[in-house]
Amino acid sequence: MNLLRRVSAIFRRGTESEETLQEQPQDNSKLKSIQGIVTHLCSDYGWINESIFFNTEVVSDNVPVNIGGSVIALVEEDETSHVLRAIKVKAMNNSVGGTDLSEVNKRLCIRCVTSVTQDNVYISQENFFPVQLFSGEFKPFKGDLLLVEYSMKPGTSNMSIHSVSPLNSQSIREVCVTSVDGRTGVVEASIFFNLDSLHTLPGYTPSLYDIVNVVVVDSIQSHYSRRVVSMIPVDTLY
Repeated sequence: MNLLRRVSAIFRRGTESEETLQEQPQDNSKLKSIQGIVTHLCSDYGWINESIFFNTEVVSDNVPVNIGGSVIALVEEDETSHVLRAIKVKAMNNSVGGTDLSEVNKRLCIRCVTSVTQDNVYISQENFFPVQLFSGEFKPFKGDLLLVEYSMKPGTSNMSIHSVSPLNSQSIREVCVTSVDGRTGVVEASIFFNLDSLHTLPGYTPSLYDIVNVVVVDSIQSHYSRRVVSMIPVDTLY
């Protein structure tokens, strides 16, 4: 069966093109997080606050949104048409991701990791948090999208960050490694990985057409919108 999956993956790789992948913006400083209400909704697209367009495929966690529902969105503005477009949308409830917002002035936003040091994770030039504050079972990587609980420091534009978690985390079984190029690669022709930030079994290095189980998160990478954070080979003999 694994051999059949590998052969199938070869044909899929030949027919799939990077042109079918949504290219994400590279200037993360132009992305803004907003909270709003879904005001219009069709089968595959909708509008937030009557002014921000989104495709339903960018909604996190595979949780459907509804008209009148509250959402958090990461938004970019088209430089030519000036149309606002959400590149990621997350449905809100009273305790999004297990975060309790009962305290006064606590808010939620979506932020993109701009850089990572040994001790700190930066979400802008001014705002960062210690790695230990992150609730995920991996170290964030540049481009990862995070759900941040914060409050504003009085009289400043700096954030007091209270908790941070992955915007979306998903386990996917038996997918194929379809590209390997040095320290980077791709599974299923659509999900990026970097060996420098990949958790896997000791001694295992992904090879082309390996069948693997993965955990992926939302991340803004060139041509890709998800990143593999954990990879385990299905074949235990390697």
